[in-house]
Amino acid sequence: MASNEEIYANCIARLRNRLNVIDDVLSGKLPIPHQGVLAEVIFIQFRKSLEELAFASLSANEDEYSKMHAKFSVHWRANDMLTELEKVNPGFYPVAVEAPKETPRGLKHVGRLADGFMTREEFAKLYKYSSEVLHTRNPYKEGDPTISIGYTVEEWLARFRKLLRWHFMTLVNHNAVLCTMPDQGLIHVYPLQRLP
Repeated sequence: MASNEEIYANCIARLRNRLNVIDDVLSGKLPIPHQGVLAEVIFIQFRKSLEELAFASLSANEDEYSKMHAKFSVHWRANDMLTELEKVNPGFYPVAVEAPKETPRGLKHVGRLADGFMTREEFAKLYKYSSEVLHTRNPYKEGDPTISIGYTVEEWLARFRKLLRWHFMTLVNHNAVLCTMPDQGLIHVYPLQRLP
């Protein structure tokens, strides 16, 4: 059985692959001639990326979560999983940080990013927008069929990547892991220790 860190890294790697599919669609490397299908391909990747992020969060907190919910594997809606994880560990959501910098004492320091990344609230919004895009519209529904998604697709991609490029996640036991998601190559997960 893989360690929680390996499971976490694998979830983030699959998530990155899905974001790269969106890049390929937008750049024309993966041509899709029909606008409706193009939107569906993009938003299924976003939705599954959000679910991977939820599963990554779940893997990092698996032991404590499974004590409360013996059947955690049946949670399939990202928002439901995040709500349950938040009950177990309010600090479960990834924290976007700068790349580690060495301090004069020879330690590594990671400072939090102030903005420009996907927040917990934006996670829920993007999940909702993705669901709206993926559902077939009732032809008898009145009103404008346009779905407002808050940001452009490119902006959502940038915010998602900025959240995960360098981030840490606090575990239930108050330990934390630092993760880096480069554009290519291996995902690295490092245990963190707080200084007293």
